[in-house]
Amino acid sequence: MPKNTKTEESILFPEVKVGNIVIKPWSFGKLFDLSLLLDKALTKLDESGVDIEKALSESTISYLTIAKFFSLVSEEILDVISITLDKDKEEIKKLSMEDGIKTAFVIFNQNKEIIKNAFSSLTK
Repeated sequence: MPKNTKTEESILFPEVKVGNIVIKPWSFGKLFDLSLLLDKALTKLDESGVDIEKALSESTISYLTIAKFFSLVSEEILDVISITLDKDKEEIKKLSMEDGIKTAFVIFNQNKEIIKNAFSSLTK
């Protein structure tokens, strides 16, 4: 997997286009809409023994970890993508495998940094 590094372009233009879909980082309100889903997904991963902290702190995520994420929390991932894009789940399911996986990773990477940076600034 490619390293999760921020380019100047991604900082200046946080929207990402995958196929015909434009993906925007979550707003503060969208985070509230997704909070229960995120909690459910993280709880499932934690209960299954996935070391979430380790997986998220690494610059690359192994294919095995990715497969675990998708198999353990597939419904939650589908719901998060649906809510993030304001699209019906059936429409999301029709995406090509490539566009679906890219979309999931774009959403993850856009918002992981925002949340991490927001919380780190609160603890300073």
